[in-house]
Amino acid sequence: MERIVIELTNQKAYRLLKELEELNLIKMMKSPVKLSSLRKKIQTPMSENKIDTQLEKLRNEWRRDT
Repeated sequence: MERIVIELTNQKAYRLLKELEELNLIKMMKSPVKLSSLRKKIQTPMSENKIDTQLEKLRNEWRRDT
């Protein structure tokens, strides 16, 4: 069978597709999330905690400048 990619613009469309799947007319599959090629270049990944800390620091600097 042929595969196509559809971008939904309305929640009703999703419900219609689910109904078509229940009738065994189509099969819906989640597409894998493509990661940016920049992610491969990261030398030392940061923990979520470090990311949150750095973001908070940046936000505080923006607030200070205004």
